[in-house]
Amino acid sequence: ALAEMGEARQFVAGQSIFTQGDPGDALYTIVQGSVRIVVVSSTGREATLATLARGDSLGELALLDGQPRSASAIATEPTTTLRVARADFRRWLLERPRAGVAMLETLGLRLRRTNDAVTDLSFLELPQRIAKRLLVLAEMAGGAVDGREVRVTQAALASMVGSSREAVNKHLNHFEEAGCVGLRRGVVAILDAAALEQQL
Repeated sequence: ALAEMGEARQFVAGQSIFTQGDPGDALYTIVQGSVRIVVVSSTGREATLATLARGDSLGELALLDGQPRSASAIATEPTTTLRVARADFRRWLLERPRAGVAMLETLGLRLRRTNDAVTDLSFLELPQRIAKRLLVLAEMAGGAVDGREVRVTQAALASMVGSSREAVNKHLNHFEEAGCVGLRRGVVAILDAAALEQQL
């Protein structure tokens, strides 16, 4: 029923779906592709809060409270979303109490992901954070992790782990020397997931 009210929208890699501060006027569900949720400081520094994939939704917070977007959403590859306007979504939600419970579960999952990210920043060293993030990104696509190519720039990876591109580059080179990963522009190939897990 919700899909019937939606409008399909397509985005190229690097294109913004919405920007921090925009009106919260729609809910988006990822039909194909992946999206980074990022915040930008007043100095221009970027931090990635989450990476979402097929089946995930984005924009719920602003949709429910009517406040401006608290973060930006950027397609990391060619991405198709289903856009549902705020008024249509709220009407649909009010008519279906069970959907409200599902929305609470979704928001709870999002909060747990945020808590995990804060925990990682607090207790894991940078090499551990890089290894964990690469494994998570590889697992998101499903199937075997060994041999999986993760399409992510080093700048984007640095944003995900709370560090600089230069520091991430240094540790990725160490991982490559150890045979854990293979590197090429915009891609990190997971060559030995077990060895990468030992970095945790």
